[in-house]
Amino acid sequence: MTRSAARSLVTGAAGQRDARSSARRRLATLTERERDVVALLADGAANAAIGRALHLTEATVKGYVSRALDKLDCANRTQLGLLAREAGMGGAERS
Repeated sequence: MTRSAARSLVTGAAGQRDARSSARRRLATLTERERDVVALLADGAANAAIGRALHLTEATVKGYVSRALDKLDCANRTQLGLLAREAGMGGAERS
């Protein structure tokens, strides 16, 4: 491997860590319940499915999603889900 290729790999990995760290800091502003909802949203769950999983009404889930969108300045649930995935929430990346 060339020196410049190795440097690119290291720089890319550092950028990913920085992005994950930034996403985690943003998500830390949410309440625990908001994070629970966002984690399921990151898995692609619909509001009704999130409600069933967390024993909440669909209207309550919508409220949590709306507050998370506002707090994190996300335009829609897709952006919110992508941010959560970047932070390591949802799917196989959940820690």
